[in-house]
Amino acid sequence: MNMIDATRVRDREPCLLPAEALASPLFEYKGALYPDYIRCGNACRFIQRAALAFCRGHGVDVGAGDWPLPGAIPVDLKSGGEAMALPAGAFDYVFSSHCLEHLADPVGALLHWKSRLRPGGCLFLYLPHPDMVYWRPQHNRKHLHSWRPKQLRRLLADLGFVDVIGSGRDLAWSFATVGFNPGG
Repeated sequence: MNMIDATRVRDREPCLLPAEALASPLFEYKGALYPDYIRCGNACRFIQRAALAFCRGHGVDVGAGDWPLPGAIPVDLKSGGEAMALPAGAFDYVFSSHCLEHLADPVGALLHWKSRLRPGGCLFLYLPHPDMVYWRPQHNRKHLHSWRPKQLRRLLADLGFVDVIGSGRDLAWSFATVGFNPGG
């Protein structure tokens, strides 16, 4: 397979795509078509503008990887960071993009993140939507969990978050859910 050097959005880092990807903006997986751009990672770029409207002040990006949310303290799980051990202090926001589905104990992580939010602090989650077959746990073994938007909104409300809102599936085959720590 020929590989072509494409460009990632942030810092112009190389992202290798199959040469045939340039022939079409789509790729096929198990009979369904998806946009080619989602194969390079950096899902945060698709939600960043909306996230920055909510994520203001002092906060963290859990699972930041190579592309942390601007202004956030990155907690990079690939480099030994731990979703259950955030940096010291209380936060105005916790942002996490395409991370929660990888955690063995997502409910425990959400409760930990909530305990680290100041009253009125924002939890902003961006997750893969199960409409994309590849992101379902039975096809992508790195994904331990999968939620639909309504399920995640209900989960956050059950865990005590208030004013929980969310989106439907976007063209990055992902969705956002936002909740607030009560008392703000």
